[in-house]
Amino acid sequence: MMFKHTFTLISIFAFTLTSWADEDVKKTRWYQVNLSIFKQKKDISLDESYGFKPLTLDMGDIIQLRPGKTPAIAQNGLNAGLALHHENLDEGSFTLQTISDEWTEILNKLDPVNQPILYNAQWVQPIYGQSHAIPIYIESSSEHLETPQLRGMFYLHVSRYLHAKLDVQYLPDQAQTVEGAYAITQTRRMRSKELHYLDHPGIGALIEITPVEHPLSTDEEDMNSPDTAQSSALNDRI
Repeated sequence: MMFKHTFTLISIFAFTLTSWADEDVKKTRWYQVNLSIFKQKKDISLDESYGFKPLTLDMGDIIQLRPGKTPAIAQNGLNAGLALHHENLDEGSFTLQTISDEWTEILNKLDPVNQPILYNAQWVQPIYGQSHAIPIYIESSSEHLETPQLRGMFYLHVSRYLHAKLDVQYLPDQAQTVEGAYAITQTRRMRSKELHYLDHPGIGALIEITPVEHPLSTDEEDMNSPDTAQSSALNDRI
């Protein structure tokens, strides 16, 4: 009976991989991603329209980036599993990189007292269609009430254009209990090689996405229109 169930699971997984190859996951480009999230100035009051509410996170389908290592990947999800493709791993995708000098220069313009950084990361990844957007788990090292002040998901996908989604829960300094955390969900159409700013009374986010060469690319045209989807050998082989 155990072998039967194992065979069934393998069959389902194989069918799923075939489905990925037949859908928009075939269209991908590779990018360097810089994401920094910081607190807003303390004298900014929250508007009641934002509200305090919990955020439900699907922890069964996430990737947690790590420096110089294979990312930690949840066992239950389908999209997170795309990061396990051998070509992704061989090329160091979804691995935390040293923050570039250019990005550090941008962050130096923030007020370190009133705008302390909650999360700061740089990595490389392929970006798939919306139905296969890979969920990157983010969590701050700073805590309040013995709880990370910031935790949630960051998604990138391409349909006609690049899009980013930030889906996080933030626990502000003035919260008396963990129930004082509130959800922040923002989406933004992106243009590569441009600095984007997501604003909220509690936190701000800086995002920049820069196209990099596809690891299997032999065609210089891959870099010519980086903000739209394109077929790739990588996804044809998934």
